[in-house]
Amino acid sequence: MKKRSSYKFPFEQFPAVRVVLLFVTGIFLSSVSNISFLSSLAYFIVASVFYLTVELYGRDRISIVGTRIATFLFMLVIIFSGFSLHSYHAKKSLSLTERIISVSDWEEIQLTGTVVSVSRNSSGKKRLDLEVQKIDFSESFSSDKITARILWDIGNEVELGNQIEIKGTIIPISEPRNPTAFDYKEFLARRNIHSQIRADSLISVKDQGSTLSWISIRKKALEIVERNFNPITSPIAKALLLGYKNELEGDTRQAFARAGLSHIMAVSGLHVGLVIAPFWVIIPFFWTKKHGTKFGLAILITILFFYAGLTGFSAPVMRASLMATLLTYGKLFSKSANSINLMGVAALVILIIDPTQLFEVGFQLSFAAVLIILLVLPVIQSKIPYWIRIKWYGTPIMVIIISLVVQFGLYPLQAYYFGEVSIISPIANALFVPFLGIIVPLSLFALIIGLLLPSVGFILNYPSLLFLELLNDFVNFSTSLSWAWFQVLKPSSFLFLFWSFFILMVGSWRNPALKWKLMACALASVFVIQTVGLVQTFRSKDLTVVVFDVGQGDASLIKTPSGKHYLIDTGTWNPGSNSGENILLPYFKENNITKLDAVFLSHPHADHIGGIISLINGIEIDTIYNSGFQYDSNLYENYIKLAKAKHIPVISLHAGERINVDEEILILALGAEGPQFNDDPNQHSLVLNVLYKKNEFLFTGDAGEAQERRLLENYGDLLNTDFLKVGHHGSRTSSELFFLQAVTPEISVVSVANNNKFQHPHQEAVQRLETIKSDIYFTGRDKALVFKSDGKSIHRILWDK
Repeated sequence: MKKRSSYKFPFEQFPAVRVVLLFVTGIFLSSVSNISFLSSLAYFIVASVFYLTVELYGRDRISIVGTRIATFLFMLVIIFSGFSLHSYHAKKSLSLTERIISVSDWEEIQLTGTVVSVSRNSSGKKRLDLEVQKIDFSESFSSDKITARILWDIGNEVELGNQIEIKGTIIPISEPRNPTAFDYKEFLARRNIHSQIRADSLISVKDQGSTLSWISIRKKALEIVERNFNPITSPIAKALLLGYKNELEGDTRQAFARAGLSHIMAVSGLHVGLVIAPFWVIIPFFWTKKHGTKFGLAILITILFFYAGLTGFSAPVMRASLMATLLTYGKLFSKSANSINLMGVAALVILIIDPTQLFEVGFQLSFAAVLIILLVLPVIQSKIPYWIRIKWYGTPIMVIIISLVVQFGLYPLQAYYFGEVSIISPIANALFVPFLGIIVPLSLFALIIGLLLPSVGFILNYPSLLFLELLNDFVNFSTSLSWAWFQVLKPSSFLFLFWSFFILMVGSWRNPALKWKLMACALASVFVIQTVGLVQTFRSKDLTVVVFDVGQGDASLIKTPSGKHYLIDTGTWNPGSNSGENILLPYFKENNITKLDAVFLSHPHADHIGGIISLINGIEIDTIYNSGFQYDSNLYENYIKLAKAKHIPVISLHAGERINVDEEILILALGAEGPQFNDDPNQHSLVLNVLYKKNEFLFTGDAGEAQERRLLENYGDLLNTDFLKVGHHGSRTSSELFFLQAVTPEISVVSVANNNKFQHPHQEAVQRLETIKSDIYFTGRDKALVFKSDGKSIHRILWDK
């Protein structure tokens, strides 16, 4: 009996997928290596020469070995091409003008250019993106075309498409000040913006009028959309139809994300499909005409190009348009079109144009969603009886299924980037997405009619207005439901490996030979995940201290070897913002910290308890410890009331108490000593001594000279420590020499803002720290500081390298 041959995956059916996977490998290797562009280009040339040599040598010979060598060299050529292109795009030099501006911070500058984007920051202040045509600064002139971010706070109104001339000041673009913080500089750089200018005065402004440009066309389209909708629905309509999300408030974006409908706000494949849907219906008409197929393809490309222009040529629309063009070409010219292979072609073209797109969230979500639908949906669809699919409720059922498939398939990416998953998403999509097939084309048609007949355009658009009002009401209602969404932990990289094998296994369910192989790979990845977790439990455990850069305030996190987290102070408070919301909670979310085992508040000043209310509302807290000092402020009184309402114990600590919160470490309260000494909250600070094996850490809040004397009198040699969180931000009234000579820290950290109104740190305090030969760090200069201790020594971790 003949032995059955084992199954082999038909790679020859997916040539574009094979090439794009090799190309992506090269891009990824380039992103994690330090090899220069010239070196990578040399590797590409050498591999290409060897490949061509082997091909030429073997073209008249049949050799299995030669074929395998040629195949291997071809793979290297593709990998090194991706490597070289990414290296070039990621590390190419800025223009001379941008380099000069980048080292000219706080200098005055004069610019002329066209406004290509208008938006607002989180505090509501206007900002512009200016396509610069002329620059005059430092007694020099440049006509290099660059794009600059303009901070606009001078009252004058400017609009999209205006040509303006301004005087301004070069402002450095902020870099991350804390671990895992949002990298605004990188965000702008991905949009080719390397300069930030504060507008000081407006010299002139001119309306481009009827200039035929994409900016003026888009501006006109936005004006019509604003006229056709009301103030509530207009920002939503601009995002839905034109991809213009600059007017969407953060709360609205978050509400749509939690309702599982954020994808309809990001103009992408769904919208492109809706725009060309009528075209696909009339495809048979083009087959009946001479040159009809060519004419039809030209019409399609024109439609897609015009819509891409209306949306600002956004990357998702360009991706979807490319795939739609390839699919329609196959349909019109009766070419065999494998959708997965076409997806590979689209991805390859985009990555050749810009390899850095691989690391964009939109690129990853877009192609992952399409691939998941192409792989998994046919398997599930085959299990649904045909009679259900042809019923009126078949479409909503399929929308729910597609939503569930995409939601499940994209779980690792959603958890990694957003940390939230919508539960109500399938219901929301079933209720609203089917109607978008009518609403989007109708609104775009009304937009075109509105150019000539505004009143007719408004009437045609009225159903869309009612639809968006209903949609907005549903989103607001659904996000108020406690079960509609939930937060998730950031997944490990190994989960992506398992998830990939699992999705491929489901997609190959009708092919038993391949299905079982992929199932074995999925199980093997589970074994790897468990093994890595087990190895990590046996690794040498360290204590980690993070001193956050919260400006002119204090906030430090201690992570113990057993995985517990203790926060000492919560940073600053300002009207409309605080360190808890802006710095601490994002850090906790990014690092999968779901609970604080204790929060210690040294004293009730706003620069130390500024973030406590946001933390009480945003993360589980076991216990809050404070100094017991009663303070007359709304912030203090509100956090006490809120903690009581949330059933969080608030315990006042006194000198000499031991806090038994973790068996791995010892925490001693060396202060406060009691209210009888004075009525200054600073001199009544909570002072903590944290001991981990042979290492000691001393946190002194805002303790001044008087409290330092009492500490020395009461504890003497116990104050000898390795790490000192310097008192009162380096004020001259703290860190007296007699105290420092008793403490003798090897490492001293001053939490302070640059150019603060108190002029901290004071020179006298710094000189005293230098006298005892301590290594001194300043958060204002060094950003957030991370230290690790193995119980024997303490070393700094450079997180921003």
